[in-house]
Amino acid sequence: MQKLVFKTAKKTKRGRDVIMKFSYKNFSCDTEIYYKDKDIIVRFFDSSKEQEEDDIINLVIVDPGYGYLCLKYKGDAALLSGFLDEDIFSSDDHIDAAISFIEILSPNSKYIYTPYHITLFKQTSFIEYNGEY
Repeated sequence: MQKLVFKTAKKTKRGRDVIMKFSYKNFSCDTEIYYKDKDIIVRFFDSSKEQEEDDIINLVIVDPGYGYLCLKYKGDAALLSGFLDEDIFSSDDHIDAAISFIEILSPNSKYIYTPYHITLFKQTSFIEYNGEY
């Protein structure tokens, strides 16, 4: 497997715990990492498509991002689940890199049983309300 690249984490003011870069092969994206006790949720997205607070006035386009992974601890085990965009996470290597990314963020996961189920999705349509119509 190709080496994963992580940029230094930083705290933010908007209720997010940490923002980092996820890079694997020819793909790179931003991640938001949310912590609750030992549990972790990672959101994969493109920050250039996110609107700033001052931009949220009338016409707002909300980008859903590339998916989420959730690592939830249950006693002496953990469960890993999530949804990833199959256009972005298009190979087993890319999916394994995303799994490794969240496991590296949680040192507790290294020594415990962690079954996982990750659903790949393909966007076919969407429902939208943006304040205009």
